[in-house]
Amino acid sequence: MTIETFNHIEASLWFSIGLGMLITAVIRRRDNRWLTLFLVATVAFTLFGVSDIIEAETGAWWKPLELLALKATCVLTFIWCYFKGKKLSAQNT
Repeated sequence: MTIETFNHIEASLWFSIGLGMLITAVIRRRDNRWLTLFLVATVAFTLFGVSDIIEAETGAWWKPLELLALKATCVLTFIWCYFKGKKLSAQNT
């Protein structure tokens, strides 16, 4: 399997997770606190999938620098979503 093929498979995974987050957002649409979290996660996972497609074309995750910035922004967003989700979960108990 080539690295390009792996990147496309990985992109499919991120798109699937983004779709799952979107479905969850629709299911939880009555609770705006969770809705925002899941919509932000949807965008982040979808953009991370796009970054893997770009990576398959460029052959590197750090070239061009805009790709590196996109990946870093997505990872920071994932971290924000994690802590926001923990906070929301603690409020529900």
